[in-house]
This record gives sequence, structure tokens and C-alpha cells, in this order.
Amino acid sequence: MGRRVPARALGWFLELRLIPVLLWSYTAVALGTALAFAETGAFDLVGFAVALALGVLIQGWVTHAINEIYDWRSGTDRDQTRRALSGGSKVLNLGLLGERDLWVVFAVSTAATAVLATYAAVARAVWLVAFAVAGYGIGVAYTVPPVATSYRPYLGEWLGGFPGVLLAGLGAYAIQTLRVSSAAILVVSAHALVCLGMLTMHHYLDAPADARATPMKRTTVVALGPARAKRYATGLALAAAFLYAIGAVLVHPALGFGAAMTLLAAFYHMRVDPADLRSVTRNELRVIQLGVGAGLGSVAGLAPILWPILPVAAAGYMVHLLAVAPPAALGRAWRRAPVSANRGDEP
Repeated sequence: MGRRVPARALGWFLELRLIPVLLWSYTAVALGTALAFAETGAFDLVGFAVALALGVLIQGWVTHAINEIYDWRSGTDRDQTRRALSGGSKVLNLGLLGERDLWVVFAVSTAATAVLATYAAVARAVWLVAFAVAGYGIGVAYTVPPVATSYRPYLGEWLGGFPGVLLAGLGAYAIQTLRVSSAAILVVSAHALVCLGMLTMHHYLDAPADARATPMKRTTVVALGPARAKRYATGLALAAAFLYAIGAVLVHPALGFGAAMTLLAAFYHMRVDPADLRSVTRNELRVIQLGVGAGLGSVAGLAPILWPILPVAAAGYMVHLLAVAPPAALGRAWRRAPVSANRGDEP
């Protein structure tokens, strides 16, 4: 029993999937808060903490736990296709958590979400609950039948990822200002497109397993094939850079940093080989790093008061990598030597 508790704790942590959470909800909430500060000069620390906790809970545990359960049942996460960053959190493969444990993760995070949303309603405004309710519903619908947007081409991005990121960022802005602005919609939309490009790249190595799943997980990558999917992901990144650039002109010059970093990310989208483990792993990490950098670098320019969130993000990124150490498959993905197809290739 003494050995089981640390394993379960590690399972909870890995299920959070901290690195994608840093890109998606953490950076979206920071951007929304920074935009509010740039406009008003005011910063509500408690409001920021509530918005951040809601974003992390809904993406990190509600959405990921339910996704883990159904992707395991469909078979896509059980598949031995070589993957390093994708294919779920690996908690079921590694025996750190069972399906019942994942339901507990889902239930506990759901209860915590309800408590925080209620607090926001009482302390700030009742209508703020709509952001949490909508985000929660989108997260569940991402995997749960009959909607299961992640199992359908384009819907996973445009009815799941995009509105999810938008709600996190706008919710953070709204809890600070009690309104929503067109500037906030523009800037958070740019970040949402960054996330969609990363999500598409994330599905490259999953495509063979997704195509064999029951029901088939017909992601955009499965539907388009690798070459067209790469063009699609690159287009998303370029569109994100364009919106950031518009934001730099119309909202704040600091957003020009986001445009530059996102344009560089588009370069890595263009150069990736969607069928190669090493190429996808390296370039996906670069896209994630540049996406976080674009968002948080812009945040530092918009709201210097929020600078502490940058080292926190860097520390969280490293902690996640250390938590899966020794990341044998991740290390192999960096080398030019071929990876054996007869061994598990997941960290």
C-alpha cells in the first residue's frame, strides 16, 4: 500500500498533462488577465487564481480524464504505434491508475469546478458561471458519445479546442473587468489558433492507432492524410501570427512579440515529417515552447505585474519532464538511430 500511494499521486500528476495545460489554459488565462490589466491598470489576484484554477481543472483533469477513459476503451491508447508525447498520459499503460481511478479524478475535479464557479458567481457576477459551464460542457463533449468531437474531423478543433481556449481567456478577462471586449476576443483567438496547430501536430503519430480504433477516431489528420494535415496545421499557425500582428497594431505593441514567435512556430510546422517519431517529437516541443513564449512574452509586455508567471511556467515544464524520467522514448526520439518497433515508445 505504501508503494501504491506514490504511484497514484504520480498518476494524478501525469493525468493533468501539465505541458499542454501550460500552452492552453495557463497561457490563455494569463493573456486574458494581462489584457484586462493593460486596459484598466487593476489586478485582482483572487480573481486571477480562480480563473486559472478553473482553466487548469477543466482542461487538465475533467477533459483529460474522460478522454483517457474513452480513448482506452476505443483502443487507440492501447495501440503499440510508436509515440512519445501523444497517445494519452500513459497512466493506464503504466498501471499508475485504473479506469475507476480516472472516474475519481473526473468526479473530484468536477466538484472543485462547481465550487470555484459558485464562488465566482457570488463574489463577482452570476453570469460568469456561463464561462465555466460552457467550458466544462465542451471538454466533456470532446470525447463522450454521441457528440465526441475529438473523434470527428475538424470538430475536435473548432467545437472543442478553439472555444475551450477562448472561454478560458475571455473568462479570465471577464472576472477582472466584468465585461468582454473585442480586443480580448482578437488576442485570445490568436492564441487559440496556436493551440489548434499544436493539436493537429499532436495527432500525427496517433493517426494509425486512431484509424484502427473502435469506433474509429477520425481526427482531422486521419481524414486529410499527413501532407494535407501539415498544410492545415501550418495555416493555423500563420493565421495565429496574423491575428497577433493585428493585435500589435490595434491593441498593444507587446503583441508583436507573439506574432514573431508564432511565425517561427509556423516554420517548424512546415519542416516536420508527420510520420517520423523524432521529427514530430522535437518539433511539437518547439511549437509548444514557442506558443507558451508567444503568449507569456506578450503577457509580460501587457502587464509587467504578471512577470512571476513566466518562471512558474518554465518550472512546471521541467517538472513534467522530470516526472516521466527516465524518458527513454523521448530520448530515443532525439537520436538519429532508428527506434525499435518492438518496444514501448512512450515516456
